[in-house]
Formats: sequence, structure tokens, C-alpha cells
Amino acid sequence: MDTPRVDLRELAWAAGLYDGEGSCSAYLPKRRKTYRRQMAVSQGGDPGKPPLVLLGFRNAVGGVGNITGPYRGYLFYWKTTRIQVIDAIATALWPFLGQEKREQFLVVSRLAGKLLPLDLIAPRSQSDETERAWAAGFFDREGSVGVGGDNFLRRAYRQPSMEIPQSSAQGIPDSLQHFQTVVGVGSITGPHPPRNPWARLPSYRWEVGGHRKVEAVAGLLWPWLGCVKRSQIEWALSLVHEGLVRGAHKSVADREA
Repeated sequence: MDTPRVDLRELAWAAGLYDGEGSCSAYLPKRRKTYRRQMAVSQGGDPGKPPLVLLGFRNAVGGVGNITGPYRGYLFYWKTTRIQVIDAIATALWPFLGQEKREQFLVVSRLAGKLLPLDLIAPRSQSDETERAWAAGFFDREGSVGVGGDNFLRRAYRQPSMEIPQSSAQGIPDSLQHFQTVVGVGSITGPHPPRNPWARLPSYRWEVGGHRKVEAVAGLLWPWLGCVKRSQIEWALSLVHEGLVRGAHKSVADREA
């Protein structure tokens, strides 16, 4: 199978999504003595509606792989176990993947006895566009948008925020640090205790607040963001702008008068 011939920005976006919640694992089928690899990317969604980001990922890697689910009522997976497909996707995404996912793929491939000369592939592209596309894919999978300070009398002081959590047992994940470098703002905090019963590792979070900074990050990522994150950002900023239009420069006493 040939490496998918698509726009490098699409591959960078797909690599960002994979860095966020992709995996390469190995399992031993029944009546077999050799391991088999599996690549997967997960995303939450509504029953009967495969998440658009998974459809976008499948399109970016050449239309291969299957989307299954929902599991637990909301979780969908893009998956493939085909040897040639896995090798082709790894080769295509390799220049943009973070170190953690690269190492995971190499360990699993050694276990399955499938080795590729991936060390000959050029390192991560330094193009501004591909870096931002990667960051958009990473945010599409892991990011969230919120609005704080929604007291009615202080509506003008509502502020949007953006956040990306990542679990790690080895300190701050490389992917979070890379995202922070690409967007140029925000801070990374942690380690934090796991938020849900399925998580076992401590988590770290990149976060940024304030409408100017959120607008700046959104502007950098916008051309490659999926419609779900775009809608979340538009919703958050609309609440903030509503308060600004109503007079953020006024004091609380002035608005109460």
C-alpha cells in the first residue's frame, strides 16, 4: 500500500489527533503464536452519529480503517489491524508525531516482529502551517472550552477559557509542551489526581483564560479546527462579547443603577 497522498496539513492535523488519544497496541489472537498490531483513535459522540473528527481522521489517512461504536453509550473508535495499512499510516504521520506515540509504535512493532526504517524519515516539520494544523488536531481530540464568572450582576466580567488535559506517569507530556510552544500562550499545571474512575495516571493540563488570549489561540487554530470545537469557541466568545457590548468598562454600581 502506498503512503496516502494528501495535503501535509491534513496529515499534521491527523497526527495531532493521534497524539491526543491515539494508540498502537499488540494482542495475541487465538491459535496464533505471533502478536498482531492494532491502531485506534477514540472520540465521544452521540449514538448513531460517528464523530466528525474520526471521519476526518479516516479521510486524512487515505479512507482506510473502520469506525465502530458506541461503547458505553458514547465512545467511538477508528481502528485498523491491517499490516500494510498500519505501516503506511505510521510512515505518513511519523514526521509530525510526538515522541511518546513514536516510542509506543516502535515497541509494539518489535513485539509483532514488524520493523520499518522510520529513523530515515525526516523529523517533525517546522512549517508554521503544519505545526498549527497539528495543534488543531490535538485540540480537536483533547481540548475543551468554558466560560467562568457567570454571576448576572457581573456578566461583563465573564471570561472564556481553554484547556487540554493529558495523563502521564513520567512528568509533563511532550505533546502538551509542544502545543504550548505552537500557540505561544498558556500555562501547564500538574500533576493532578485522575478525574474519572477509568483513569489511573496523574494528569497535567495546559490552560489559558481571558478573551484576548482565547481569541488569539482560536485564530491560530481556526483554519484546521473541526466544527465541534469551532462551535464551542463561538459559544464561549459570544457570551463574553455580549457582556463587553453591554459595558464591561462600567463598574458594578453603574450597571446596578
